[in-house]
Amino acid sequence: MRKSILVTGSHRSGSTWTGKVISKAPKVRYVQEPFNIAIKRYKPPFKYWFQYITSDVKDQQDVKNYIDSFLRIFHISSLTRFFKVRTVKGIYGHFLDLKRRATDRTIIKDPIAIMSVEWLYNNYNLDIVIIMRHPAAFVASLKVKKWEFDFNNYLNQPMLMNSYLKDYEDEINDFSRNQKDIIDQGILLWKTIYGTVSYYQEKYKDDWCFVKHEDLSINPIEEFKNIFSKINLTFSDNVKSYIFETTNSGVKSDLKRNSKENVKTWKNRLTEEEIARVKIGTKPVWENFYTENDW
Repeated sequence: MRKSILVTGSHRSGSTWTGKVISKAPKVRYVQEPFNIAIKRYKPPFKYWFQYITSDVKDQQDVKNYIDSFLRIFHISSLTRFFKVRTVKGIYGHFLDLKRRATDRTIIKDPIAIMSVEWLYNNYNLDIVIIMRHPAAFVASLKVKKWEFDFNNYLNQPMLMNSYLKDYEDEINDFSRNQKDIIDQGILLWKTIYGTVSYYQEKYKDDWCFVKHEDLSINPIEEFKNIFSKINLTFSDNVKSYIFETTNSGVKSDLKRNSKENVKTWKNRLTEEEIARVKIGTKPVWENFYTENDW
């Protein structure tokens, strides 16, 4: 049986690049962020960013039906989309996608699914790839993008608060009521995401693939070979060429970067005071993944 693949981690962790690299393997089909509530055409059955799905959720069947629409060959959504197609190119693309669903493995790239990885794993038997990113690099990226986060997305999910986020309850309550700057927001957001990943790693270290963004950037060929071996994909010349193209580019984007230089850009984006805040604020979690030498 062809197993689908989930690539996740935090947002701004390199999951898009990682997902695109994996999608260059033979017979792999790419799906973009079904848990992203900003992608309105998907019509996701989710209310919040980082929606928590568990077997106890009453609307679990609605979520299953939604995820099935990205994976199954025969699904009512496929018929609905077909009747909305208006061009010959669109018809061709529709049937090509149906064919690829039947013959290829599907990779779902979705950092927003990080709180629901266990449910997806248990219900869909996925190969899981989780990307870790240095807390200072994550916070620096949020600072540059000016991406703030409403912690009510957590607080309004009592089951999530009582499970993975129990240790952060007081902080989340405080942040949901009081405006904090982007650095403090990033610190708490990184802790909640990678505190959860730390739990995953302890429980699933032999079954899931955990890799640091920094390792992918410094030694992409060997690290991706390890990932491909773990999830049983062919590391083809096409994959190798794509890695070279996207790690040696003079034009930087989410998909193109000088990877080795990219690892330490946070040192130029954050002040010394901000770096110290991030280091102290995230220490209980970063010690699970990083060392003093990484600072």
